[in-house]
Amino acid sequence: MTIEVELPREIELSMKVSKELETLVRKRIERDIAEDIKNDMFICGVLNSLLKKSDITLEDVNELDHKMKREMMEKLEWR
Repeated sequence: MTIEVELPREIELSMKVSKELETLVRKRIERDIAEDIKNDMFICGVLNSLLKKSDITLEDVNELDHKMKREMMEKLEWR
């Protein structure tokens, strides 16, 4: 899989000057992305297993979603 990453200009310029730095940055990005995806998949699996045991319905989820968004907007005075 190919993922395009946009870096700040100063990092990009430094990487063009140093092949070693380019390799370090590339490996760091690959490792961080892989780790984040692995963690997200684990959390998703845990949440899915919890929800399987739950009586909550899609309507309940939508109601909670709207209520939370409405309350956040009010606290941020966006209404």
